[in-house]
This record gives sequence, structure tokens and C-alpha cells, in this order.
Amino acid sequence: MKVQVVSDERGRIVSLSVTGDLRGVSGIAKAGVMPRAGQKVHVLDVPPEFEKRPLLELHRGLRVDTSGGQTRLVPVEHFIEPFLKPD
Repeated sequence: MKVQVVSDERGRIVSLSVTGDLRGVSGIAKAGVMPRAGQKVHVLDVPPEFEKRPLLELHRGLRVDTSGGQTRLVPVEHFIEPFLKPD
């Protein structure tokens, strides 16, 4: 399952949306959510172990990881804050 995510510079999820979950209006921007300075919009795959969970659990349990040249959603317990990562 793919979700559209707005995240801050630290990988915390600000907003997320599943395509088609807004009664004919799909996507975060069409729903009126616009990223602020420093925030980014991503379309990402949900980790398999989270696919059947409600959006609120995804919001609480996942972070956006941009390390290693690949942007992906990772469980909070596996996420390392960017300022703690070695250079």
C-alpha cells in the first residue's frame, strides 16, 4: 500500500493520506494540506507489518527515513534521529 506523506526535517509525519480516502478527492494537496518551509511530500510504501493498520497508527508508529539515499517509512523503534546519525 502506498501513502502520501508530509514530513518535517526530522522525519516526523505531519500528515498522511491514502489515495482515494477523501471521497473522490485524492492526495494531500487536493485536501488542502500544503507543506510548510522545511517539510517535504513523499509517496511511500507502507511496511508490510503496518499495511492493515489504521492511518492513526501509521502516523504514530512510523517515521520517514531518508538515510542511505532512499526515502522510506520505518517503524519508530528502528528510526534514528538525523542529528544522532554519524556523518
